[in-house]
Formats: sequence, C-alpha cells, structure tokens
Amino acid sequence: MSEINYYDNIYSMLKMAFYTLGCKSNQYETSLMEKACSLAGFDIVPFDQPADIYIINTCTVTGNADKKSRNAIRHAKKKNRNSVVIVTGCYVDSGPDELYGIKEADILLKNADKRRILDYLPNIKNQQEHVVPHPPMIRSNLMIENGCDNFCSYCIVPFVRGSIVSKPIEQAIAEARELVEDGVKEIVLTGINLGEYGKNITRTQYHIDDRDVESHKNEPLALPRLIDGLSGIDGLLRIRLSSIEPMYITDELIRAVKENPKVCKHLHIPLQSGDDRVLRSMNRKYTSRQFLETVKHIKKHIKDISVTTDVIVGFPGEDDKAFNSTVNIIKKLKFPRIHLFSYSDRPKTSAFNLKNKVNPKIILQRYEKIEELRLKYMLEFHRSFAKKPMEVLIEQKDPDMGIYEGFTTNYIRVFWDARVGLPAEATSEASAKAGDDSGDDCIGKLKSLIFKGFHGENVIA
Repeated sequence: MSEINYYDNIYSMLKMAFYTLGCKSNQYETSLMEKACSLAGFDIVPFDQPADIYIINTCTVTGNADKKSRNAIRHAKKKNRNSVVIVTGCYVDSGPDELYGIKEADILLKNADKRRILDYLPNIKNQQEHVVPHPPMIRSNLMIENGCDNFCSYCIVPFVRGSIVSKPIEQAIAEARELVEDGVKEIVLTGINLGEYGKNITRTQYHIDDRDVESHKNEPLALPRLIDGLSGIDGLLRIRLSSIEPMYITDELIRAVKENPKVCKHLHIPLQSGDDRVLRSMNRKYTSRQFLETVKHIKKHIKDISVTTDVIVGFPGEDDKAFNSTVNIIKKLKFPRIHLFSYSDRPKTSAFNLKNKVNPKIILQRYEKIEELRLKYMLEFHRSFAKKPMEVLIEQKDPDMGIYEGFTTNYIRVFWDARVGLPAEATSEASAKAGDDSGDDCIGKLKSLIFKGFHGENVIA
C-alpha cells in the first residue's frame, strides 16, 4: 500500500469524494464520515469528478456487490492516478484475498474504524472557514442498531458486522434533533437487523446515564418507544422504517405505524422465498403461511400501506415447485416493490457448502419472471392512487427543467412540474401546517399533488 502524499500548502482545499454501495446502514455511516471530513476542511465533490482522496464504502452481500466494489476502487484511481483511495465497509471486513491484490487501494479501513476516519488522514488542519456549503439533505438515515445474530445460511453480514448492539433511545433522539437542525425533514430508522432494536443497548458518544442504559436492555417495545419519542421533535415531518424481518412485526409496531401521523405508511419486509423447504434451508425464522398472514394483517389495519420485499432466486435446491411457491405468494400479495437478488455463494456461510446449485441460465429465467411481476404490480399500485390527492415530501429540484422530485408516505417516487401550477383542490391542511406557500421553493415541504401520468417506474404529478 502506498503512503499519502499531501500538498505542501496545507491550506489548499483538498477535494474528497465518497461512494457507497449496499444498505442504508452503509449510507448512514458514509454520511457521518462525510460530515466529519467536511468540517475538517475538505471540499466534498461528486464521485465522478477528480478528487485528491476517494473513500469507498463497500458491500459484500452478493458476488455482484464484490464486483461493483472492485470496479469502484479502480474507477477512482483512473480519475486521478495520484489520488489516495481509502476502502472501507463489509468487503474489507470479509477479508477476501483478491482485495489485497488491488493496487489501487491505498488504505483498508475496517467497519469499526469508520468513525475514526480523520485519524487516518494526518497533517490536515482545521479549515472550517473554507468549507463549501452543500444543500441540506431532506431525507437522512439514522442507524440505531448494528449487527445480526440470525445467521441466515446465505448471508455473510453477521461475520462482517458482528453481534447486535443497539443505540440508547436518548442518544437516537439527540442525533435525530441534530439532523433536523441541519434541515432534515424525514428520518429513516435503519440497522442491520432493525427488528432487534432494543437488544444489547450500549452507551456510545453521548453522555447517557448508565441506569438509563440498563433500563432499556433487551426491551421488546424499544422501537415503538423510540418512534414515539422521535415524533415529538419539532420540524421533523416524517419517520420511515427501513427493512424489518417478518418475525419482528408486532401489534405494537403496527399500531405505531397506523396511529402516528409522522410514521410513513411503508414497511419493507423480506420474503426471500415462498417455499417452506427453502426457507428452512435458508435458516429463516418463519413459514410462508406466517409471512402471508403477517402481511394480510398489516394491510387490514393500515389503509393504503405499501409493503415491499426482498426475494432471492436460485438458492441451492430451489426446484420449479419451490420457485412457483414464491411466485404464488408474490401474486397474492402484489408487492409494489421487490428487491430482487440472484443467489451467489458467500464464503464462510453454510449455504456455500450446499449441493444442488441451480444452473445460472435457470436463475436468469426465474429472475426475469419475477422482474415482470415486479413491474406489473408496481404499476398497478401507482395507478390505484390516480386522481387522489397524495402528499409528497419534496426532496430536490432540477433547476433547468423546473421539475421537483419527492416521495409519498407509501414510497411512491413522484415528479412534479411546478410551472404547471398547483390546483386549488390539491392544497391540503397538512401542507399548510408544514409551511407550504405553494411558491417555487418547495424543497423540504409537503405538497398535496394529484397523479396525472405514469412513466415507467415513476409517477408524474
């Protein structure tokens, strides 16, 4: 690995670019590194631009993620052959031999060291007066839990993230307040295994009383309690949950999603397979029937909720019958979004040694079949809200086209042409409460819009 060669003039603005692969937890950790480096005086630039330092937060959940990580590392050095490339994330923690053969990687940083990123950048003096302001994020991840103890047979994550550690409720609320002060309007609660939040709560950077930490340990209602606490933050318009396993969907959580007006009506619940034999082989903790009943129960109690999912095709031993069982559940539940993965072997996992691997051509055929269903049910879901006022939190604007972009509470991406104007009948009381004056600058505000058209996977208002 090469050494860092900094400019002689320490007051020169060093350009730094970040690239993130994988989950929302990675995205959250990248945001922390980016904030620390920005405050230290670095000019944060897009990854596709030349930079002095590139920081790549990798993923290793699939073989394709490994490939994308390697490509990003090589791409960075091509942009500037004299740059320093710092590689971190789960791909580093998995310790693959091929990573150490990538000459473009100058520094390898473990997941546990991400918060100490500045310690690996010596000789950088505080240049806060040079910090280039960036537009505020409207939606931001808040990681409240790390690690997983489930050990699904295909998943390498427990090996690279370790056991479960939860963030104290008081600390999570304090961090959320900081985000809102920075302009964030929607917070996405994320974790490696979000449903286990409340297990092994530990004090970290905030001054939390040890008695408070002890009182929250292994508390099954910790997530609903946290949601209730977050909802009291002034200026926070939305709270969204990231992926949560079906066995952690409790009546208390359903009640929190249903009754709290700030909680988004969207739950991402991984299915992975609709076949019980495959689920057992995956070491999943539920049956297909239990999954089906859980989602039906949610839809019965929460109107217009979006339940999205993950599906793995081609798991070892998945025959036509098993695949058709998955297809049947998809047809019954009509998921508006499906994160679709082709199975790939992960060293260290128990599935790595399973026999009856599925032919790649068959995996591709099954992938394409579910992809067709995904697009079909997404469009059906979008069209079901046609001509109905839908609240959209505006996140950004294309300055040239005058097009605003945002999401509904149930995670429909909407594009709105502000030049057309907002129909009077589409103005809502909630929008007015959010400070919406129906002017041109709508970023960070709620707009009540009527869907007018559907283009591919997007909605036009």
